[in-house]
Amino acid sequence: MLLVKMGSEFYAALVVLVLFSGIVTTFERNIKNNCLMVILIADFLMLILDALTWLLEYNGMVGVLYTILTISSVSLLYIIITSFNYYIYYYFCEKTHISVWVGHFGLPVCITGIFMWVTSPVHEMVFYIRDGVYIHGPLYAFSQLLGASVIFFDFMLTFKYRRKLEVLDFVAIISYMVLPLIALIITMNMPQVGSLLIYLSVTLSILMVYTFIHVQQSMELKKKENALTQERLNIMMSQIQPHFLYNSLNAIYYLCTKDPEKAQEAIGEFSDYLRGNLDSLRTKEPVPFEKELDHIKNYLALEKMRFDDDLMVVYDIQAKNFKLPALSVQPIVENAVKYGVGKSPDGGTVTISSREYDDRYEIIVDDDGVGGYTETKREYDGRSHIGIQNVRDRIKMQCRGTLKIDSEIGRGTTVVISIPKMTE
Repeated sequence: MLLVKMGSEFYAALVVLVLFSGIVTTFERNIKNNCLMVILIADFLMLILDALTWLLEYNGMVGVLYTILTISSVSLLYIIITSFNYYIYYYFCEKTHISVWVGHFGLPVCITGIFMWVTSPVHEMVFYIRDGVYIHGPLYAFSQLLGASVIFFDFMLTFKYRRKLEVLDFVAIISYMVLPLIALIITMNMPQVGSLLIYLSVTLSILMVYTFIHVQQSMELKKKENALTQERLNIMMSQIQPHFLYNSLNAIYYLCTKDPEKAQEAIGEFSDYLRGNLDSLRTKEPVPFEKELDHIKNYLALEKMRFDDDLMVVYDIQAKNFKLPALSVQPIVENAVKYGVGKSPDGGTVTISSREYDDRYEIIVDDDGVGGYTETKREYDGRSHIGIQNVRDRIKMQCRGTLKIDSEIGRGTTVVISIPKMTE
């Protein structure tokens, strides 16, 4: 029997260790996943310590060390319960508005439970040792119900917001609460099994949470990345629309007779522009800003042929040593030309700047065109709006950056892209 108990707990601890490694190496570091990591660490230690208490008890060594290990393992269980309460809170915060007190509900309850167990060798109300025998005290059941109350609270919270969850998510979270409660009921009616069922049920529940929720989130993240890739294809295709190709080729055709050398230069720029778009489709990782800047220069050189003196371009580049998503600045510049300067009867200037600060890099695209751009108003066929949102999504996902727009009718539009240095 001893080998079965110790073997099952050591095997469960190994499973927990594998799950912990999976989270560390594959999942994004955020406060919710940090809570899950705390749960796994506490569960691993709890299983190891409980297995050692079985070994001591089997060898008749129920003394001071046994008492320390017992209190430690139970305290770790309270930490797991508290951490899962926080995990539930942060999980629902991603889906809906929820009061702050919900996340802190389990903390005072579990602190009370830990205090009762730690001081029990003095007051003997939760457990005590007599003649080498571990005995439950009169408040043992109450100490168990403290932890159960937090689990029940999480159960009611999950049921309340069940419509915010996918079916598998709901099943996983409910299982975390139901299985330990069932194990607690069995344990209170069958004291000889000790804490084995409770600890193993907690581990099984963690495994279900990991499998159903985090694997599903990984799949959703993959779908989102694929969607952004498709959006990037759409943006690229919108940038080489037939009218843009026609205007560029027509201008090159005109230059062939008027200025052959300039026509040759324009053909090179046109070729580089198309190559830059195609290369961007094959690039999933952030690219050096200089590469994006070269692509912008090719695009503006082609537009300059069409607008001539109505389009002035100013470069104020003071920082280059950073990366950003491919085709993230070029759509902003295109908007500045098409919907800013291009709509102004007198033309205007597009200024592209970059700056370095202690904590971030900034790229500023400014035009003194007609202004009045808002993301709630879809320009023409909606391509402008889609392009901006696509850029914002990719900057946030790949660099944790931001994109802000300031536009005023008659004064132009300024777009600021911020790339935190920590993401380099």
